[in-house]
Formats: sequence, structure tokens, C-alpha cells
Amino acid sequence: MTSEVETSDVLLARSCGGDNDAFAALYERCFGRVFESVRSVLRDPAQSEEVAQEVMLEAWQNGAKFDAGQAQVSTWLGVIARRRAIDRVRASQASRTRDLRIGIRDWQEHIDDVALSVETRLRVEGVLLALRDIPVLQRRAIELCYFDDYSRVEVARALNVPLSTANWRIREGLTRLRALLAPDVIPDEARADTKSR
Repeated sequence: MTSEVETSDVLLARSCGGDNDAFAALYERCFGRVFESVRSVLRDPAQSEEVAQEVMLEAWQNGAKFDAGQAQVSTWLGVIARRRAIDRVRASQASRTRDLRIGIRDWQEHIDDVALSVETRLRVEGVLLALRDIPVLQRRAIELCYFDDYSRVEVARALNVPLSTANWRIREGLTRLRALLAPDVIPDEARADTKSR
């Protein structure tokens, strides 16, 4: 009776020669160890079985590369199994990372467009009404800056005033607008609470 190492070597050599029975015997003998080696890395039994089958297929296809002088068949299969298992972990991790990146990139918060557009329109109407109640020079500076998208320097040129005057008109106009819009922004309960103090 020959030892298991010799028998595995012989079975592998015969498998490379196309002997299906020899490969079936080698598979029966080594699959359990290969599976456990892979499972120690992957933990998932289904994936471990799949990778272990890939290892055995590789042994059948590349058995001619095996050098009995370098290692035993079980050691050689164990090295292949460990490498394949680590490759599977890396691929899985890369896939999760890629999916996460794509998911974050493509994720959009659900926004009620109708409510948002109504709310925006009401706020714009409120600002336009409040603009009527501030002095004309300040209103014109704000309109140029915020509605016509002029820079502060362009506002000064358009109004034919120094830059400091244009800045002052914008700042004072915004302060007045804020005061006019404050009742709409502060909830009634908070306003009542501040008046009672």
C-alpha cells in the first residue's frame, strides 16, 4: 500500500493524462481540506464551495505544473485555495466599495417638487412685495446685485456711485428687507413668547 502523498501525486499525474477516474479519486480525497481552507478565509459555505471547486478545476487543468519535489499535493492545493479565497474577498470588497460609491453618487433625496415650487414662489412673492417698501436707491442696488447678477463693482458703475456707496445701499436694503420679512419667518408662537418677556 502506498502513502497518501504518493497516491495523491500519482492521481494528479494520471488526471493530467486525462484519467477521469483518477481525478474523481483525487477530488474525493482533497476536496474536504480545500473547502475548509477556503472557508477559514471566506466564512460563507456557498462561496467557499464554489471557490473550492474552482481550485480543484485548476488542479485538473494545471496539474502538469505541480512539482512533487517542491511540495505535497495537499500543500499545493492549500496554497491555491488560500490565494483564490483572498482574491474572492478582495473582489467582493471592491465590488461593495464600487456599489457604495455609485449608490452615493446616484442617490437623490426624494423631494416634493410641487410643495417646494409653491413654497419658493410664495417666498419670492413675499420678497418682491417687501422690496416695494424700501427706498428706491436701495431697492435698485439689490435688484442689480441679486436679480441681474451684477458684481458689487458693476452695481456701483451702473448706479454711477462709489463702490462703498453701492455696498452701503445693498447692506442697508438687505437689513430693511430682513426686518420686513421677519414676521413671515418667525413662527407666531415664538413672536408671542418674545413679546411677553
